[in-house]
Amino acid sequence: MGFTRPNVSRVHNALLGGHDNYAADRELASRLTEICPGLPGAVRENRVFIARAAGWAARQGIRQFADLGTGLPAHPSTVHAARAVVPSVRVVYVDNDPVVTAHVRALLVRDGGGASVGADVTDPATVLADPAWTGLIDMTEPVCLIFGLVLNLMPARLAREVVAAYAGRAAPGSYVVISCGRCDDEALWKQLREAYTAADMHNHTPAELAGFLAGLELVPPGLTAAQNWRGGWHDVPVGSPGPVYVLAGVARKP
Repeated sequence: MGFTRPNVSRVHNALLGGHDNYAADRELASRLTEICPGLPGAVRENRVFIARAAGWAARQGIRQFADLGTGLPAHPSTVHAARAVVPSVRVVYVDNDPVVTAHVRALLVRDGGGASVGADVTDPATVLADPAWTGLIDMTEPVCLIFGLVLNLMPARLAREVVAAYAGRAAPGSYVVISCGRCDDEALWKQLREAYTAADMHNHTPAELAGFLAGLELVPPGLTAAQNWRGGWHDVPVGSPGPVYVLAGVARKP
């Protein structure tokens, strides 16, 4: 893997203020921040949302989690949030970036309650058949499937199919957590899309996000800005907090 070109996980790490990145990643993160000063804050809000949703799912009785498209380890993490509620929860991390996999195995997978799958999230058949997955996750029991800022890397049709493939194999009572970056300003989005050279990005609409969760029951407050989500709450701020934010939600498989 070359380090002279920006990488999705490392750019994300740079936007979070992390150190697991290189000059090309920091340069792109800086350029994106020049275009949209609120972007690093939105990325941080996503991390807080993922941790909040994981902790909430653990309080609903979920004891196994799948972090799909993990990215480089960041704080707050899925495992720390869930294990703060139930220390014995199991977490499997899925990412096709070998650098991410190495970091996850070194920092997050230290006991029998964690595993790492080095595979592409968009290939559910391979992921679900991986020995690291089958050795840790029992799909006959409820599981929390987390898609944190990964569906933006897929066209809407593929994102919908990918979520449906995992959710379709999950037991009733499972939860699906999704978060996607959203830009309501088309001119700003055009600048960000053209500047972002690490991968193709997609600006999914709220209606498309709702479609990704078709057949599932949205947990109140439904799809909302990441910083406003509180599981089971009905009275949360409505509307977007700015032109760029993270749209997030949690749904239950009936």
